[in-house]
Amino acid sequence: MIRAVIADDHGIVREGLRRVLEADADIEVAGEATDGREVLDLVQKVEPDVAVLDISMPRLGGLETLERLRAKHPTVKVVLLSVHGESPFIQSAVSLGADGYILKTGRSEDIVSAVRAVVKGGSYFSPPVAREIVQQMRSPEKGKSEPFSILSSREREVLNLIAEGYSAKEIANDLGISTKTVEAHRTSVMRKLGARKATELVRYAVRHGLIEP
Repeated sequence: MIRAVIADDHGIVREGLRRVLEADADIEVAGEATDGREVLDLVQKVEPDVAVLDISMPRLGGLETLERLRAKHPTVKVVLLSVHGESPFIQSAVSLGADGYILKTGRSEDIVSAVRAVVKGGSYFSPPVAREIVQQMRSPEKGKSEPFSILSSREREVLNLIAEGYSAKEIANDLGISTKTVEAHRTSVMRKLGARKATELVRYAVRHGLIEP
């Protein structure tokens, strides 16, 4: 039996994922989460074989969660779900070691195929994603500005919360750090991204899949 956890901040999507996966007699959904932090707690608790994660989730998105799972639970396979087939999203996913990347515009059977493939040690990418990966290999300079190569993990977390509309004080309380430290991270992020105001940070976060539009 393959044990899976699923994560998406939309209840209807989670219900659909559960039904699709559990229609296969060999797959059991061991838990559901609405954001990346819940995923990390859930994985620690239920020890699944695979995590199926939406890329765009509040507080801690799928890409950030993937990075932390690779560090803390390297044996757990990770399949990302996304409506985005553009280069920055795929570049980040591949560089962080995603085992699969499925477009939500694809077939529901793709999810089951992906879970089965990655648990057996393989990988599974939607055809448009696979084509984009090939293009990235031919033109590696395309992804050099993606956030996972130029921002630290904490900087990306602060950027994510800024883009979601949290104040510096709220971010500090949420992350357990001082407001002064939040401001320092914000300044560093703006310098690295060449941003002059918060709206530019929001656009960057949306463009690179850290938050949903």
